[in-house]
Amino acid sequence: MNPVVRLLLLIVAALAIGGWALHEYQTRTIEADSKLDLVRIQRDYDERAPAAREIVGADEYRDEMGGLFRWYFGALRDHDNHFPDQRDHEKGWKDILHKHEIGVIKQPEFEGLSQNHATVDEVYKMLQGGRFDPVYSGASLGQHFDIWRAQREQHENQPMIRLDFVWWGPQRKVEFEKSETGTTKRVQVSAELQGIVIQLMDAKDKLYGEVHGEEPSAKISDPDRYLDLFPANAVLGTYWLALVPHEAQTLKLEVDAVTRTASGHELPAKFEWSIPLKDDWKLAEGQKWEGATEEIREEEPPQAAAPKHGKKGK
Repeated sequence: MNPVVRLLLLIVAALAIGGWALHEYQTRTIEADSKLDLVRIQRDYDERAPAAREIVGADEYRDEMGGLFRWYFGALRDHDNHFPDQRDHEKGWKDILHKHEIGVIKQPEFEGLSQNHATVDEVYKMLQGGRFDPVYSGASLGQHFDIWRAQREQHENQPMIRLDFVWWGPQRKVEFEKSETGTTKRVQVSAELQGIVIQLMDAKDKLYGEVHGEEPSAKISDPDRYLDLFPANAVLGTYWLALVPHEAQTLKLEVDAVTRTASGHELPAKFEWSIPLKDDWKLAEGQKWEGATEEIREEEPPQAAAPKHGKKGK
């Protein structure tokens, strides 16, 4: 081969290798800068959110949380505009889809995960669009419990009361595990909803009956498993409650919860509301309250012992 041609080929090869190396370097630098910027945004959110959760007044709390989420999602939009090639915020969900495709996650489990993904996406879009407006909100020990949907719906072939909530503030720990299918993000959340108590008051504000329950029907402790940038320290869930007697006028609702610090200290919380009952939350006049048991009440009514059963007082 002509020495000149050989030299030219070597120069071309060197330039090609150099160009590839430069591209790889720039790509890795951009990826690193993107990750660092996301860490900054999430760190700033973690610093701002606790103060908002301390606010007790409903109007002040809504204003503060609205401002917090406007800043947070605005920062994420700026991030995506600055790093358009790194705009992939569903890595956790894609990992679930991949594991389902190769058979690691079976169909029954996948159906439950898909429902979780839909729930997380619904709340995320409300937060992102500035439409998160809790119907009932309660504060306790730096935590907030927001019931954002309270309505009558069909569930398991019968009409029930649906309460969807976001519990802000439970403690968590994030770990990463490497496996044959890639690196999986694991979030350990210490968030236990110990019980729910419903007291039904009549028109004279006397106890008509009560219901005790335990864990909600659905609970998502790690919403950022499904959407990577879902605001941290949030637990989503749903309570399904039976329709209440026609005679009841007010529902007194109490939710007891506990989260634990990294050192194992318990942070109990109690959230309470007094809610005027809507007509469509009630049974028809004369319709029997299923599951209720008769009991004579003293002046100081004892607590009901059986979970998830109504107790009618006289």
